[in-house]
Amino acid sequence: MTVSTSIRTGALLCTLAVSNCALNPVTGNPNFVTMSEAQEISVGRTEDKKVREEYPPYDDPALQRYVSDIGQRLARSSHRAGLQYQFLVVDSPQVNAFALPGGYIYITRGILSFLNSEAELAAVLGHEIGHVTARHSVQQVSAATAANVGASVLQIFVPQARNAAGDLLVNVLGGALLSGYGREHELEADRLGAEYLARTGYDPQAMIRVVGALKNQELFDAEVATAEGREPRAYHGLFASHPDNDTRLQEVVREAARFKGEENRVNREEFLKRVDRMVFADSPEQGIVRNNTLHHPGLGLVLRFPAGWRVRASYITSHLN
Repeated sequence: MTVSTSIRTGALLCTLAVSNCALNPVTGNPNFVTMSEAQEISVGRTEDKKVREEYPPYDDPALQRYVSDIGQRLARSSHRAGLQYQFLVVDSPQVNAFALPGGYIYITRGILSFLNSEAELAAVLGHEIGHVTARHSVQQVSAATAANVGASVLQIFVPQARNAAGDLLVNVLGGALLSGYGREHELEADRLGAEYLARTGYDPQAMIRVVGALKNQELFDAEVATAEGREPRAYHGLFASHPDNDTRLQEVVREAARFKGEENRVNREEFLKRVDRMVFADSPEQGIVRNNTLHHPGLGLVLRFPAGWRVRASYITSHLN
């Protein structure tokens, strides 16, 4: 078999390996995926256990119910209302929210501290629901799987692909398959989140407001991080520019106005009442970090770490218990 024939054969097998397409629940367009909805739910269920090991639920049943009720209301208006969504506030000071395949959605108490109303909370949850309904994580997993399959096939049929040049070719293949999993998906999640806000009586402009609040927090933390000699923390959904200057973000949110009814929920006072007395920053239950020293009253210990180390109390505590 000649090299050119090997390459053609390898390319054909790569094409066959990545030809498994399904209709996207949001757009109705075909997407390459390697897992069914049942498999997606199973993956989410398995990974949920791992998330709970590293990020324990925040011990406030009333707050958990409040967040879950808002999330379920949004989910019922989504493109995949039939999924059994799970919403959980996790006990972490990080400013974050994320979703697993199959409808498992998490929001940290850290991000709740920077929100100003129920509408902004709904915006964060709606954004994460958007990732689930559009199957973004499934597409990412599928693309990574295809990249691995392509690499294996290529190295079998093209011996030359086993050298450094071949590794570069494999990386290019993987990069091509994984392209588009950044800003476009975040914009789509914001568009869908804004639509779900409008359908449930919230002002879709809350999406702009919450991104602005989180962007301001990111800029502030970047200054603090420079002074502390650490990497800045940033919520994954934010863009390089501020939302006031981000035309595309404003456009995708504005599209949701056509779904808006007469109701205009903000519920600022209700939200502030719910998060009143919520733990801010490090939790005593997980230990408090000051000057690279972990103080844990519950375990009765003090751990000092070398200068320059990045210390996260929740991670250390979860491995001590």
